[in-house]
Amino acid sequence: MPDLFGEPAWDVLLDLYLAHLDQRAVSVSSACIAACVPPTTGLRYLIRLERNGLLSRKPDPTDNRRVLVSLTAIAVELVERTLVGET
Repeated sequence: MPDLFGEPAWDVLLDLYLAHLDQRAVSVSSACIAACVPPTTGLRYLIRLERNGLLSRKPDPTDNRRVLVSLTAIAVELVERTLVGET
């Protein structure tokens, strides 16, 4: 899993972590934009993060066309530990 903490996955994790702190919803398309890569590449990273148990998806209750993504509790802990330099 260490390779997920490289770019652009790290950009997605940080964006979703900030959204977590702000209690803000993030759409799949916004998460891809945060990765600063083409949408197809961003989607691949989101899939990898989800498969590794770091990201969850749920339908947007206000817009059936959108899917929201958020960090799992495990991901929040990993990001926080990484930011403070714990291993």
